[in-house]
Amino acid sequence: MEPLGPGFFFLDRHAEIRATDATRGAALHIKVVDFFTNAGDRPLRSLEVRLPDGPTLGSRNLRVTIDGREVSPQSASDIDSRLMVAPLDPVWKRNQAREIVTEWDLAPELDGRGTIAASSEAFYIADETAFPLWQAPRGIFTRGGPVPLSATLTVFAPSDFRVLAPGKPFKPATARGLIVHHYEIRPEDDYFPYVVAGRYVEQITRTEQGNVSFWTLHPNDAQQAQTAAGRLANSMRTYADFFGPAMKTDIIVRIVEAPVELPSEFGEPGGAGGVSFPGGALLDRRAFTQGLANESSLELAEYELARTWFGWSVRPTPETQILMGRGVGLFGLIVAAERRSPDERRRMVALLLQRYDESRRIAADRQLVEPPVGYSRAERISTGYRAGLFFVALEDLCGRDTLSAAFKQIVHARSGDTAADEELRAATETEYRHDLAPMFRAWLNQPGIPDNFRARYSDSTGMRSGN
Repeated sequence: MEPLGPGFFFLDRHAEIRATDATRGAALHIKVVDFFTNAGDRPLRSLEVRLPDGPTLGSRNLRVTIDGREVSPQSASDIDSRLMVAPLDPVWKRNQAREIVTEWDLAPELDGRGTIAASSEAFYIADETAFPLWQAPRGIFTRGGPVPLSATLTVFAPSDFRVLAPGKPFKPATARGLIVHHYEIRPEDDYFPYVVAGRYVEQITRTEQGNVSFWTLHPNDAQQAQTAAGRLANSMRTYADFFGPAMKTDIIVRIVEAPVELPSEFGEPGGAGGVSFPGGALLDRRAFTQGLANESSLELAEYELARTWFGWSVRPTPETQILMGRGVGLFGLIVAAERRSPDERRRMVALLLQRYDESRRIAADRQLVEPPVGYSRAERISTGYRAGLFFVALEDLCGRDTLSAAFKQIVHARSGDTAADEELRAATETEYRHDLAPMFRAWLNQPGIPDNFRARYSDSTGMRSGN
């Protein structure tokens, strides 16, 4: 078929993650080799790409070469600091191939969001935007995008590190004192990229709903692990029932001790933090110290586990990170609570409403669909709580089965791709068969909680305190 506009085929990606200086405070070196062919109807003079952001991800020494020639990407957006344009010189003619190599170092300091970290004991990359995201050319009838047809991932780690990564593993090899772990990635089935590696002890806990694997750097209380495993396995099964399958194979729940203290996304600044990866959560040592069966630790893990669906399987667009990311994560707490009992659901909603009110005393909430540029941490917290409560209101209006069907439609149609509030509204209206514009406008654009919602859930009788 003759192309009607500009574009490319993203044929293959080879990514390497190498631990360096692991005995003296680890750093990481990342190298990504991408292969393309011009599949459009005209030559291309540049490509847009979202590159790893230095200040955010701790990346240094970024270097980009195209067919062996070093290029200097330039900013392509005043709003998105990561969106760059890479010039193509000579121009990329029709049907020609191109090899683009991107490599950089990750410093050992904790990044601002906690999604990438390294220490002498462990390292991880748990950020769906950590590798270059190539953008289709602007215009109509274009083709191209950030997902390759095939990919491989190679992880170089010390010999006593356990390594977790997506894809089909091959027999490890040895190179310069490091163990080489090689994975074949199927982008249509596997999440890419993430890796978790370290000097972990594994403890597998069996439950009626499935196994939960704990990876810890310190001794873990067996009874706490058993209690936590029962609830978290049940919550993950509930998420799969409500949001739809996130992957073709059964998910093994993994709870991993992070090698660094993580920023608390919603709790007090000194509280325990977590990070999601597909089918699992990294929790910092403070969560393990207070006990995995502690309610705050369980809620933190459930929040991060819900991000498997909206964060990894489906990626929120930049302007809907609060709504479709944080909001769905918090709504996951409601979905899990409802499976335990209707009373538990009501208490959880009332708890989130209380936390919203407390956070709003510090900073007013803002619009749910808006680039979070300039949002303070306090504004992200109050706005995030309203996002979670929005989904409660949507479920109350449409019904649980209707909203579940809408989420399943999004996960099925947009798996491996981005989604925004437009997809959410379209899917829900399709299932509900009513116009939801007034409800979406009231919640997404106007700060505050509608009075009728507050009246329904403001009774906090029997509500427990939490982080």
